[in-house]
Amino acid sequence: MKIPKFTTATRIWTLSALAVLAIVAWLAWPRAINVQAVAIDRGDVRREISEEGRVRVHDVYTVASPVGGMLKRIQLEAGDAVSKGDTVASIAPADPSLLDARIAEEAAATVTAARAALALSEADLDLAKRDEARMAQLFERGFAAQAVLDRARAGLKVATAAVGQRRAELNRALASQGGKPSARARTWTTVRSPASGKVLRVLQQSETVVGPGAPLLEIGDPAQIEVVAEFLSQDAALMQKGASAVVENWGGNEQKAAILRTVEPYARTKVSALGVEEQRVNVILDLVDKTADAAPQLGHGFRIDVRVVVFEQNDVVRVPTDALVRLGENGWAVFKVADGRARLTNVTVGDGDDRFRVMEAGLALGDKVILFPGDTLRDGDAVQGISK
Repeated sequence: MKIPKFTTATRIWTLSALAVLAIVAWLAWPRAINVQAVAIDRGDVRREISEEGRVRVHDVYTVASPVGGMLKRIQLEAGDAVSKGDTVASIAPADPSLLDARIAEEAAATVTAARAALALSEADLDLAKRDEARMAQLFERGFAAQAVLDRARAGLKVATAAVGQRRAELNRALASQGGKPSARARTWTTVRSPASGKVLRVLQQSETVVGPGAPLLEIGDPAQIEVVAEFLSQDAALMQKGASAVVENWGGNEQKAAILRTVEPYARTKVSALGVEEQRVNVILDLVDKTADAAPQLGHGFRIDVRVVVFEQNDVVRVPTDALVRLGENGWAVFKVADGRARLTNVTVGDGDDRFRVMEAGLALGDKVILFPGDTLRDGDAVQGISK
């Protein structure tokens, strides 16, 4: 058998084909995927819920006008200190209102009629007095019966009462006409502070006519402050009395420790900026340190941010939340690094936040898991990369 001879061109084409096959095989050969892995460790796990809140004085006293009248200009200003019982405002009866021409004529006619009625009653009273005196003399002499004297005395009482009635009607007519107030009516009514503290707001400072119950100013003790924030009702339901919290973004760089005092039992419907109705609940907290050095310049109505701890465990085995992938409807899994390959492993996790979750079952301390596993990563894929 004659062996064919390979020409130079044949050798070149053969070598080229082998090179192409080698390149294709190298490209098709499975490679390790670069990943970022982290070891399961022990540490603290906590979950916090944050919300915008405000600072307020615990007891705010709204001083209102006890009577209607002319309010004297209030000299106090916001920030002024007051003691319990100090005079904070004065009120005098207001001047009579001006009357138009028709009402003024009617008032004048009423006054004239009242004066005439009073004069008539006084004349009847004078006649009744003389009649009673005459009947008394006749009774003493035996020329008049007891019944006649009694009728005369009863007529005197009726005439006296009629004069009093007519005088009251005249005074009422004079008052409606705009007569001068009496000396007692010009007496100033003093409004006093119900508690010691500082003036928070002056609601009505200028001299003006006010009605009964009109708010004049607010008084409170700035040292007795509290924090209130409106949380969603489903978040507030997770909070317990005595839970720890922090106050931040109040103007300083450091955080202020706080304790949850109460969750109000009544929810209010609020409309969010997106137009969604939400049920909000007031959560009230106390600052741990309320001294002026610990909370400088915090005043009534100041805006702050609040973070309330709803779950916390210390020194527990934990898994990074970024390593978890959803498995089914309620299950969780992670890609565990074993012998250079990614192994999809079912895990049971507890509560936590967006950083860590409590590891209950599925992994041991020191196991390495892949952070941010992509959609292309599959069970059994070769992996390589850096570990934290």
